Amino acid sequence: MVSPIHKAVADGRAVGLSADLSDFASESVMRPLYGKSRSDDLRATDMSVEVDVLNSLKVPAEVMRKWQEIVDLLADILSVPSALIMRVEPPNIKVFISSESKGNPYEPDEAACLNTGLYCETVMNTRRPLIVPDALQDEAWKTNPDIKLGMISYLGVPISWPDGEIFGTICVLDRKSNEYSQLYLRLLLQWRDVLQADLKSIATMQREIEQREVKIRRLVDSNIIGIVIWNVEGQILDANSEYLRIVGYDQHDLLSGRVNWADMTPPEWRDRDAQVISELKNRRAVQPFEKEYIRKDSSRIPVLIGVANLEGTEGQGVAFVLDLTERKRAEAEARENERRFRNMQMELAHANRLATLGQLAASITHEVKQPITAALLNTQTAQRFLTRQQPDVEKAKKAIDRAVKNGMRVSEVVDRTHALVRKEPVRKDRLEINEAISEVIGLTRGEALKNGVQVRTQLAEGLPVIHGSRVQIQQVMLNLIVNAVEAMSQMSDDSRELQISTQGEADYVLVGVRDSGPGLSEGAIERAFEAFYTTKSSGLGMGLSICRSIVEDHGGRLWATANVPTGAVFQFTVPINSDC
Repeated sequence: MVSPIHKAVADGRAVGLSADLSDFASESVMRPLYGKSRSDDLRATDMSVEVDVLNSLKVPAEVMRKWQEIVDLLADILSVPSALIMRVEPPNIKVFISSESKGNPYEPDEAACLNTGLYCETVMNTRRPLIVPDALQDEAWKTNPDIKLGMISYLGVPISWPDGEIFGTICVLDRKSNEYSQLYLRLLLQWRDVLQADLKSIATMQREIEQREVKIRRLVDSNIIGIVIWNVEGQILDANSEYLRIVGYDQHDLLSGRVNWADMTPPEWRDRDAQVISELKNRRAVQPFEKEYIRKDSSRIPVLIGVANLEGTEGQGVAFVLDLTERKRAEAEARENERRFRNMQMELAHANRLATLGQLAASITHEVKQPITAALLNTQTAQRFLTRQQPDVEKAKKAIDRAVKNGMRVSEVVDRTHALVRKEPVRKDRLEINEAISEVIGLTRGEALKNGVQVRTQLAEGLPVIHGSRVQIQQVMLNLIVNAVEAMSQMSDDSRELQISTQGEADYVLVGVRDSGPGLSEGAIERAFEAFYTTKSSGLGMGLSICRSIVEDHGGRLWATANVPTGAVFQFTVPINSDC
């Protein structure tokens, strides 16, 4: 079936133009046209080249609805059977929007060839308003194709894109003679401005889309990350070079359909893929996740994947794939380096304990020798009580009990020393910190006495149990006590006092070691915990550095301040174990 507009164009031919708009106020803009020159025509071939890109732009549905309301309103206000928005699509012109008024012969999407003498073609060629009051009474228009449809009067104005290219026209047509007053022309021009504002928004949006597409294309072509288009059946519809490199395939494999993301997914990851597809179907956001691919050579490769739906498509999505091989290798190296560092730190800590205990060798020997001597004396005393003419069993028993206690004390000293000397993996358990500190005080008692240091303790009662390494916490205390004793041994006066305290806070235990020695300068306090920094002539400068590492590994911190009036204060915290 031939549409009315096609029939009219087929039966008609190009004719001249006649209109008198001289009575309109803005003559410079709406000057009357008395015919047309073919040299001024907008040739269909030239227009095709110039507006090809613009013609590809789609007018959004909400704009189409608004334009439909405009033409319907125009037809009602002007009481005409037809109000149209025409769009040029070289080599044709098309009815883009047609009023839903009674008796309108024009249907949406009807097309007619250019250069056939249509009213709208002249408006577009001249880019000026056109009024034809009565084509039957005008020699230039009496053979116009629209007359075949009964449309003898016309009023139209051009519509342009923001860059000046012609979009088409907005016009009204009538079956009877119609002069179309200046008011109607002004109304048409007002609506034209509305349409052109919409076209400006569309063009702006298109430019933004194109800019985004350029950025996306640059991202795809840069091959920084793998990008792939897929469907729920597992087919890879398109992919960039980086994705193909990741999975070990090439473009020939892609084009032949041999690249399938479902086949490349290891069995243990298929449930996760199914979950992702389900979340996408439910329009839920999918967080990036790690998985593995089986490459073409059957090797596996770790990847990070981000997925999203492709808007406007059904069952298709886009995935951004990052090769995690180097990151995983770096993580493995970091873990190995961490293991080596901890082993080295453990070796240094052990060496530090041995060196510190070496300094205490005389004191430890004294701590062991004293109870052994006492045990021997008590044993001899028991013998004397038992060898009397009348044995005193009760007194002998008491002497033997004292000897047993002396022996137990020797065993405790040996065990404590052995624990500190042993080289074994660090184990953190439930720990009564006051008990651990008291054991270290016992080991260092002889060194303190030898240097004339008076040890005072303020160990808070009822402290909660902490979670830590007994040996490591004792090593920290051993270092701090020995350092304090050595510092005070250099003092010439007799005021040598060491105060050891514990205090429970909201979520940690605070341990303090205060001495009355010469103290540390401000610069020395700041550098005291640096590795290899020492104020001792024979020191290595590792003790305090190791102590800080131990405390921080327990989740606490170790610091130093000046004591008042003299000396230094070293304090550290150990978090309370809420699970103990």
